[in-house]
Amino acid sequence: MLTRNRRSFLKASAGAATVGLTGLAGCTGGSDPNSLGFNFTVPIENLGSLLDIPDIQDELPNVGDEYDLEVSQNSSTPDSLNALASGESDMCLVTTVSYASAVTQEAVPGNVTMIATDFWDAHPGHFGFTIYSHTDSDITEPKDLEGATLGVNATGTGIHAVYVRQLLELGLDPDEDVEFQEQSFPTFTEALNDGIFDVAIYPALFAGQARAEGFNEVFRSQDVWDEEYPFAYIVAANNSLEEKEEAIRSWMEDYVGVIDYMFENRDEVVSLASEHFDIPEQAVDGFFLTENDYYRDNIEIDMDKLQFTMDEMDEMGFIDDKFDVEEYATNDYIP
Repeated sequence: MLTRNRRSFLKASAGAATVGLTGLAGCTGGSDPNSLGFNFTVPIENLGSLLDIPDIQDELPNVGDEYDLEVSQNSSTPDSLNALASGESDMCLVTTVSYASAVTQEAVPGNVTMIATDFWDAHPGHFGFTIYSHTDSDITEPKDLEGATLGVNATGTGIHAVYVRQLLELGLDPDEDVEFQEQSFPTFTEALNDGIFDVAIYPALFAGQARAEGFNEVFRSQDVWDEEYPFAYIVAANNSLEEKEEAIRSWMEDYVGVIDYMFENRDEVVSLASEHFDIPEQAVDGFFLTENDYYRDNIEIDMDKLQFTMDEMDEMGFIDDKFDVEEYATNDYIP
């Protein structure tokens, strides 16, 4: 059972980046019904980011004709939700905690609706978020985390929740027994080498760096989740769904087209994405659509699994109350 202090800390972390934006007026994403904005966090592993690549756009039926698209990167999913709330964007990539807190806090005017799954975490045959310590560290297993400084891209995110789930299983207080240090993912390996923090949690794109350094694997998502769960989602502002329905349906057709294209032309997509996002091709090739990548074979929303995941966010203290996901998620936009 969570103490009042633990629950207050987690709720504050989850809402820190979105608080104060509720009630902003105006049409989300601008007034042009054929203009869409999409925000993501991690390039390539967030599949919507691939829609920013001109050569891939050329393979899609709608972008540039049925709608105009602006793709933007944020440092965290709460930042992307802020873009929806301020009217700068229409859709974004979110994860477990940011979706749960956005829905329950109504952080975006008119609220949001999930329209697709991006990827799953903790699948037994695929990558799960992995926590590493430096080769010389005494932290080699979860019980060593007490008193440690934990590297995270942002608190109040799904990444943060992986840490919290482990800490609670150990009987540790996420507020009192560890310290979270926020930095961007590309800096994690250098930060571990420099001793800025003791452990770091790696997404798939950057985990190859930790493996190459020979860092200690402290634990991974599969160690704290009994089964795979939907982790990353595409959500749209409800105002945008009302005012730009046809454009969003065209975008979803292109999103499905990107997924089909990447499975059929994997090596070409690796090369194009490496060049476009200025990431070494070896790094992209080392994870994308391999066993080092997330499970991402089905973008349809599994309502039962999503409900389970959101209920767990409540149990971990990131939100105050459970909610019915079918009121805030739909597969109707998937062609």
